[in-house]
Amino acid sequence: MVNIISERAKKLIESPHFFISQKDSKMRSYDGELFSLWVYIEVDEAGVKQCLFWGQLESWQQVMIESMASLILGKKIHSLENLSLRECEAFLRDKNSQLALEGIPENAEKYFKHLFTWLRLWPSTVSSENYQFTPSKGAFRNLPLIDKIKEIKAFLYSTQVLEIYSEKKKPELVDMVDLEIYLNVPYSSEEDRLLLHDLQELGVKMFNEDNLNFIPEP
Repeated sequence: MVNIISERAKKLIESPHFFISQKDSKMRSYDGELFSLWVYIEVDEAGVKQCLFWGQLESWQQVMIESMASLILGKKIHSLENLSLRECEAFLRDKNSQLALEGIPENAEKYFKHLFTWLRLWPSTVSSENYQFTPSKGAFRNLPLIDKIKEIKAFLYSTQVLEIYSEKKKPELVDMVDLEIYLNVPYSSEEDRLLLHDLQELGVKMFNEDNLNFIPEP
């Protein structure tokens, strides 16, 4: 059992800043091993503008997510890559020398990091426009992961991809490993598979990477 000690954390349970009482239609569902959650984040080129959460979580899980949202608000969404559960707990302390919570499960870091990774891939609210990869940046495969994610997200939200998926749900980035791009994308019919094939061909041509591979997530 996790004990909530700090007054700061207790106040966030009584009066949350980012958790709302009713699920909003613009939220997306996150189903993790530790908890299920509905999320909306507003992101633009300047950083995270708004965070909203809804779900039936344990109190300590809720205050940790409240802490996380406070720490990323106004910052670039990719700052989640380096955020740890320990930093979230420290943010909730009344005094640096006193823990805010006691008894956090050892496996919690793993499950929260999975949430942080999922949130880090949140789509930007920047308007769609034509996308062109800039050769001066070097080979796409050699870019740092953060830059690869930025380029792929811009590509997926480009007018070229919107034209392919004009009457379908637009592909969303789920994860990325080297040149394997995992997508939440329609893939239940032959038409869906043909659309993904068109997306694959466009991506290979756009990034000049023959081994670039778009993979539908089940």
